[in-house]
Amino acid sequence: MRLKDFSVLNPQYKGESLDCEVSFVPMESLRNGAIDYQDIPFAEGKGKYTYFQDGDLLVAKVTPCFENGNIAIANNMKQGVGFGSSEIFVLRMNDKVLNTYMFYITQTAKFQEGACATMCGVGGLKRISPLFMRTYELDIPSLSKQQRIVNYLDVKLGKIDARIAILEKQQDAYARLKKSVVHHAVTRGLNPNVSLKDSGVEWIGLIPEHWERFRLKDLGYTYSGLTGKSGDDFRCDDETKTKPYVPFTNVLNNTVVDNDSFNYVAMGDNEQQNQVKTGDLLFLMSSEDYESIAKPAVVLGNPGEVYLNSFCRGLRITNHNCYAPFLNYQLNSEMYRDALRFEARGFTRINIKIDRVASHFVSLPPFLEQQAIAAYLDEKCSRIDAATENIGKQIDALKRLKRALINEVVTGQRAV
Repeated sequence: MRLKDFSVLNPQYKGESLDCEVSFVPMESLRNGAIDYQDIPFAEGKGKYTYFQDGDLLVAKVTPCFENGNIAIANNMKQGVGFGSSEIFVLRMNDKVLNTYMFYITQTAKFQEGACATMCGVGGLKRISPLFMRTYELDIPSLSKQQRIVNYLDVKLGKIDARIAILEKQQDAYARLKKSVVHHAVTRGLNPNVSLKDSGVEWIGLIPEHWERFRLKDLGYTYSGLTGKSGDDFRCDDETKTKPYVPFTNVLNNTVVDNDSFNYVAMGDNEQQNQVKTGDLLFLMSSEDYESIAKPAVVLGNPGEVYLNSFCRGLRITNHNCYAPFLNYQLNSEMYRDALRFEARGFTRINIKIDRVASHFVSLPPFLEQQAIAAYLDEKCSRIDAATENIGKQIDALKRLKRALINEVVTGQRAV
């Protein structure tokens, strides 16, 4: 049977208008097997967003949300009615198929690989073809067998999910520990008995009495990124007019020196820019994500000839009393990050002006103490990161086990 033989794709609302709030599901609220509902007046949702009701299966249609498994059944909504992102497919089953059974079908490799093969679009926003959602073919067992499969998978997967939940709590605990270790080291140093003084900056508060307050512009100068047209195609054109640049994703991940990931940009004839150098701090100045704005990364290795992405700015440290790795830890600590983000502006795209970054306050100990703190944090954070990575591998293994179990049961390789 094809999907359209036992379901309706994106059904329309045919009831009466409601003078109340109903449930709302933006894309970020749709996850694998779960939905974080928000509220919206019915009048604001009808005709503007995708409609669904209790029992409907919601499937993210856009990459990477679909690949991340953002598929769930809508239940327990206000008035039994919901609206959501236009990037959501809605499947409403008839009496031949359980919605829970169809949820498990969407988790199989066959369905997911088939859906991904139909994706098309530009700008990274590729979408599943609606035709695929109507014509996907599958064998439908009896309702009693569907129920046995669902019951079996609910029990088995519930145990796996419980283990994943424990591991995720451990990950969260390590993340909080890392924040605490970094915060204490970059605001108080390593001496627990150090005397404190007022920093003169309200949000910084007290600092060790031998530390000094600076603005970033006191420590060096800022420079901008290339503004020309970019793309991998330029690598093979006239190399004298193209230059490699650091993608902003490298800045976000603090992997600045990674020549294999560098992209190329066409540089204007009169465009003069600073090359990225060892010891520079790089900042993301424009982002759709508020949490990423003004996030710094330090250049620790030798990147060779490379420039900045146009969304980024660099800080070239010229003050010999400033140790770049320490400064990077401090600016990445939660308190300093929050203060920088407070200076950002924007709605759909968040931006921060370079003068706001240059005027940002920091507090520095003597140079040798900065080195000692940075070395301490390198050692502590590497241990925490290793533990977190190990937990992540366990979670990934359990998620693979879930997918394998679903495939085996739904395809009949494992009898239930």
